[in-house]
Amino acid sequence: MTVLRRFLSLLIACAVPQIAVAKDSQPAVRLEIKSRTPAFNSRSFGSRGAYETITGIAHMRIDPRASANRSIVDLARAPRAADGMVEYDIDFTIQRPADPAKAQRVLVYEVVNRGMRLMPMMMGSGMNPNDAGDGLLQNQGYTLVASGWQGDVAASSLIGARFPVATAGPQLLTGPATAETIFDSKSGNRIVLGYPAASLDQSKARLTVRAVTDSPAREVPAAQWRFADDRTVLVDRPADMDAGAIYRFEYTARDPKVMGLGFAATRDFIAWLRRASAAQSNPLADIGAYSSTIAFGGSQSGRYLRDFLWQGFNRDLSGRRVFDGVIPFIPGARQTFTNYRFAEPGRFSRQHEDHGVPGFSFPFTYATLSDPVTGKRDGILKSCTTSRTCPRLFHIDTSAEFWQAGSSLISTGGTARDVALPANVRAYLIAGGAHAPGMMLPACRYPANSLNYTPIVRALVSAMIDWTAQGVEPPASRWPTLAKGELVTLQALSGRAVPSQGLVWPKVMNRPEAPLGKPGWPVFVPAVDPDGNDMAGIRLPELAAPKGTWLGWNLRKPGYGDGDLCLLAGSHVPFAADGPPSSEDARLSLARRYPAAGARAAQFRAAAEALRRDRFLLDSDAERLIAGADR
Repeated sequence: MTVLRRFLSLLIACAVPQIAVAKDSQPAVRLEIKSRTPAFNSRSFGSRGAYETITGIAHMRIDPRASANRSIVDLARAPRAADGMVEYDIDFTIQRPADPAKAQRVLVYEVVNRGMRLMPMMMGSGMNPNDAGDGLLQNQGYTLVASGWQGDVAASSLIGARFPVATAGPQLLTGPATAETIFDSKSGNRIVLGYPAASLDQSKARLTVRAVTDSPAREVPAAQWRFADDRTVLVDRPADMDAGAIYRFEYTARDPKVMGLGFAATRDFIAWLRRASAAQSNPLADIGAYSSTIAFGGSQSGRYLRDFLWQGFNRDLSGRRVFDGVIPFIPGARQTFTNYRFAEPGRFSRQHEDHGVPGFSFPFTYATLSDPVTGKRDGILKSCTTSRTCPRLFHIDTSAEFWQAGSSLISTGGTARDVALPANVRAYLIAGGAHAPGMMLPACRYPANSLNYTPIVRALVSAMIDWTAQGVEPPASRWPTLAKGELVTLQALSGRAVPSQGLVWPKVMNRPEAPLGKPGWPVFVPAVDPDGNDMAGIRLPELAAPKGTWLGWNLRKPGYGDGDLCLLAGSHVPFAADGPPSSEDARLSLARRYPAAGARAAQFRAAAEALRRDRFLLDSDAERLIAGADR
């Protein structure tokens, strides 16, 4: 778990034929291969043999006049080549069986998170992409691909992209932008701007501060802040504001990058890898046509995948499906701050931090429905339903996303009722899970939640491949519903003393901001059992045979924005070893809960076996958990 601390109706497209197209249109891609080396320390994977790693730069060209590209904000303002095309570059890495005859025709694409590959970690391999762990994917002969999509990832060691800057003809393009900083320390006075300021005139900018999200903002006088340069603001922090205070800087920015190209970059690169020939220098052409291509993205990258689908990019330039299966992991009900002018894809809405950042608004769910707040009719899969290019989809969240990312909206759509998911969608809650397992920061009040849910992710990735490549029906959704009383209002839990010393439920949660003058969308959280653990969802053996309470949220402590939610951290509160329940801790102690020798181990093993039977655990992972039950 150390690596984790460093850091997831209608029968639509997948069940119907895709629209035929009269003329094939391939994206314009030219690969510059930088290296081609043995992968995974030259390890051999059974009958699949050795792997190789191919890295390089994909030089991309896109037609801003094409109808498929017109939704990309400011693409029409980007510089053009002589033939009218817009040019940009992305980094890529490919890991594939060295012998094409030993490869399965399954491509697993990872949407990188801020230029980093997190999927190896979720597959149990750690943070090193050259560590295959137990070789779950490699032993099957799958091709693994990652490429850049975020245009403000700068470090050369990361997988990034280089996008053009939009202009207003011969003039600089300017517009309103914001930056927000929570210092979370007694020192620190620097606010870094996402885009350069168009002017260093303080009268054209504004700095405000508030103690917590729901408190009123007050303006910081110009005498207490200054520009160090066009990307940096220095603040003399007010003495009456603690370390968790929220500083928001509003200014006029210049030189917006065409960030929406990040969606076209993935669409066109994957479509090219699937279709281009060896004569076009496609390094995967010798494997043959891929029968299944799936995309996995965690956290930021999961939000990206929801946005990718909503904005219609799963239809390639020839009208064909790009990804057959998509797994947005721990995105909540959010999209991204990507296809906007002055976009910053790395920013996202949380209850305390960047609460009002774009990317957390209707539509929320995958089904198309009418929004009771705005009156709009939309859904994440509306566009691909129309074009018949929808993938099969697993939406996976932990308990944390219900508190920080409005996950209940996945199954309510912003209504006060359950909304059926489309037939090609499954939704899974990992009960008791934290967004960033093991995360413990100075601002957080309670001990960290280190619940390891990678075995669930491994099983579901395998199930998605089986579903798309072989038609094997996946496990049914495990998601809380209003009808069964598994989703409740915050008010139903607010103020309730969690049965443990000094621990209380939050009085706040992250909600999408409704348009001015409109009522907010109803948002719910999972109901809990007498121990404080989530009732619904996929319950790992650690919850089925608990030794404590696993919480997806943590609170900020005094001096750090007291009472607001603490970043992406969860909490864990162990049971008492012995003694009767009390007013300080109403939960059963371990000794009274498991009075007989081996009682907990038996309960733990039974839970693991049930998850294996329901295909939420692979055999190898179930056996490992069962073998460790006594510990």
